[in-house]
Amino acid sequence: MKSETKEELANYLLNHCFIIGNLEATREKYYLITNNEEELQSLFRPLGYSIIVNRNLRVAQLVNLHEMGRIEFQKYETILLLILRLLYVEKRETLSVSEQLVLVTVEEIEREYNKLNLPRKLDRRMLEAALRTFKRYNLALMLDRLDNSSARIQILPSVMLAMPEPAITKAYAQTREYLLKYEKANSNSGMEGQADD
Repeated sequence: MKSETKEELANYLLNHCFIIGNLEATREKYYLITNNEEELQSLFRPLGYSIIVNRNLRVAQLVNLHEMGRIEFQKYETILLLILRLLYVEKRETLSVSEQLVLVTVEEIEREYNKLNLPRKLDRRMLEAALRTFKRYNLALMLDRLDNSSARIQILPSVMLAMPEPAITKAYAQTREYLLKYEKANSNSGMEGQADD
């Protein structure tokens, strides 16, 4: 592989974490990685990184073996990422094997978000900001402007690899803890109102 191509691939992986094989914009990069995997591994190994290729999902991922340099999503970004993962799993079950695109609407994301009864309501600004972050790391793409609830978002298969199972369990536990605190605070404020009557 040419050194310029190797350099370009290495920089892309360092900046975007994931390369998607069934996405037209990154398909060529994915095949360059799968066809030159050992050569690229030898480039990253001394730095403590490894390339993991999930051929079922057609995703190449750069992972730090020392669990350093991880992206720290904000609380609501993490919640939205978990919602996208849930919707991805649900949609994949209904698609045929040949269908590659997993599309959801703003309305579907809002519906799942509202089920959580979080203190902060989901608004378009928050969703757009999260989706810009997810696009940067090849997790999801806005296909339409988020002007209405039927706007479409493509969830990329990398969403299945973005958070390892222990991280999902931890995020779930933290979200549950926040919800319990919020519910307790609401029930206490309701009791105070009754005592004042």
